[in-house]
Amino acid sequence: MDVDNDLEQLMSYIGDFGKYQLGQSLLHMLCALTAGLHMLTLVTVAAVPDHRCLIPEEDDNSTLWNNPDALSWIPRNKDGDLDSCHMVDKITNSSVKCNQWVYDNTYYLSSRAIEWNLVCDKRWMGAVAQSAYMFGVFTGAVVLGSLADKYGRKIILYISAVLQLVLGVAVAFIPEYYTFLVIRFLYGIFGSAGAYITGFVLSMEIVGASKRTVIGVTFQAFFATGVMLVAFWGFFIKDRVILQVVYGLHSLLLIDLW
Repeated sequence: MDVDNDLEQLMSYIGDFGKYQLGQSLLHMLCALTAGLHMLTLVTVAAVPDHRCLIPEEDDNSTLWNNPDALSWIPRNKDGDLDSCHMVDKITNSSVKCNQWVYDNTYYLSSRAIEWNLVCDKRWMGAVAQSAYMFGVFTGAVVLGSLADKYGRKIILYISAVLQLVLGVAVAFIPEYYTFLVIRFLYGIFGSAGAYITGFVLSMEIVGASKRTVIGVTFQAFFATGVMLVAFWGFFIKDRVILQVVYGLHSLLLIDLW
């Protein structure tokens, strides 16, 4: 018995796409919206603004990015821009690495990179944080995909919806880097893979063959909209804690899926 052909024939009798299928598909597409949003939160939450070395004495009374007294002690690179990782030692008059920085707060008043100084020799730590999330996405795709086949897509989707809400808000308040990585990993499992994959499969299963291409493309468009929301909220909200909480609260859209 060809189950797939039997299912397609049955769908042709009961209808490829009705009001119920439209409503369910739109609800599932909210999973794509939040997945796109959560995937790129570090672009703003951990943004690395322009930075320069903090110059002792010169920056004692002013930590302005463009403090002219301090800028005179910052060397230039080959392009003529300020060297963001070195300063001129006042005693030896030679270029040395610094361990304190002043940040340009024109666009970002706070971020993980500013708090933890994820610049220069520690720039890799910001990249690892994003890698932890993407490894979580990979893990979720493998593990939760199998669990959805075994226990049902709806239960996995709902668990993922609740956990991405909890983790998406909680990650804003983690004060320590390595704990932050662990939460980011879990955030990736449930913030993108868990809800996104199950939502997509449910959408494909519930509509007939003639509408699957349209629904699939629209599903991806919702993901792209979520990506754009990262920039939208980042433009208006300058505090990284509030910004991450707002990102996390978008998962409230999924709680009514049950």
